Amino acid sequence: MTAVEPDPDTSTESAEATCATCGVPVETDEWHPAATTTTDDGTVEIRSFCGRSCRDRWRERRE
Repeated sequence: MTAVEPDPDTSTESAEATCATCGVPVETDEWHPAATTTTDDGTVEIRSFCGRSCRDRWRERRE
């Protein structure tokens, strides 16, 4: 059995996330609401939010 090593190019450990609605920094070591979208070319993007109210406002704008 072979262990699978994570790809160092895809590590998000040091990535800085920001809220998709208001732009404030989102702590990646804590749980926060998120949503996914799919672009025209089929790429899935993950959107992070600082709180539920920002996620709800983002959803309302998409409808």
